[in-house]
Amino acid sequence: MVLPKPQFKKLISSTVVQLFAKAPEIGRVKTRLMAEIGAEKALAVYLYCLEHNLSLLQQSGMPYEIWLDQQSDHELLKLAKPKWQKGNNLGEKMHYAMNKALSDTNPMINQVILIGSDCLDITPALLQSVAQQLEQHPLVLIPALDGGYVLIAARQSIDTQIFQQVDWGTDKVLDQTLKNCRSIGLTPYLFNPLRDIDHVKDMQHYAVFKQFL
Repeated sequence: MVLPKPQFKKLISSTVVQLFAKAPEIGRVKTRLMAEIGAEKALAVYLYCLEHNLSLLQQSGMPYEIWLDQQSDHELLKLAKPKWQKGNNLGEKMHYAMNKALSDTNPMINQVILIGSDCLDITPALLQSVAQQLEQHPLVLIPALDGGYVLIAARQSIDTQIFQQVDWGTDKVLDQTLKNCRSIGLTPYLFNPLRDIDHVKDMQHYAVFKQFL
């Protein structure tokens, strides 16, 4: 469906994109990858992905927020003015951030898209497609090839039950999330799966990472 230009611009300005990231410190990021290529190379891969996704936010044309797990003075984040993740696990942190955006004082924002820093295949056009689908569906997911998801998006509000009893960081994440959705009568719109960068086998699909292999 092609939206008329004025309506499309309104849709984009009413959708905030949130980037979830860890403070880029050696030994704290890409721990699964670190076991395969070492801490220094894992950090370098993480920084490339983080910079890529910061650029994505700037190119998207949408309002955006950066949510960090802890304070960082890294050069990449100096102008970021980040917000701070709150919660005991990833689900609680995502629920807090998404509902904060949707319940905040800005009356223009009624849709939120949350992405991680591990996927290189999300584009501005894909973010705009997600925003369009939110007009028809209360929840949108882009699955990851490894059984999780690389993007979750909602309009108006998001039920905390979606994030409960999920084994974060495993290949069960998407299935458990969809089960939670069914339990509250929610049918998400699913895009085609994308790859995130967790292991050497993921890096092998991108020429830019050959220097680390």
